[in-house]
Amino acid sequence: MGKIQIDGVRPGMILASDVRERGGRVLLTAGTEVIERHLEIFKKWGVVEADIEGADQEEQPAEALETWPPDLVLAVEQEVRTQFQHNDSSHPAIKELLKLSVRQRLRNASRRGMQ
Repeated sequence: MGKIQIDGVRPGMILASDVRERGGRVLLTAGTEVIERHLEIFKKWGVVEADIEGADQEEQPAEALETWPPDLVLAVEQEVRTQFQHNDSSHPAIKELLKLSVRQRLRNASRRGMQ
């Protein structure tokens, strides 16, 4: 068992524990095989990770910022920090949001051919 980020969850994986939304409501129970529709629901409800049978957190490939051009990473980080300027960037949740936002913007820039 291991919790993995929702972007790493794929159809066919089996949940090791219930998936809950932020308020605690169960969205999907343990033992359920994940399908594409479940992934859409998780994203709509803000689920960021799931406990998957047979998954090991260390097995997840880390998306290193070093794989992106340094000038692009710097520009994206500055843009994201500007949007989060009124938040406490030392708070663990905000730190994670910053990191996820930077990575998502880099992925989007890559799709648009800005890499």
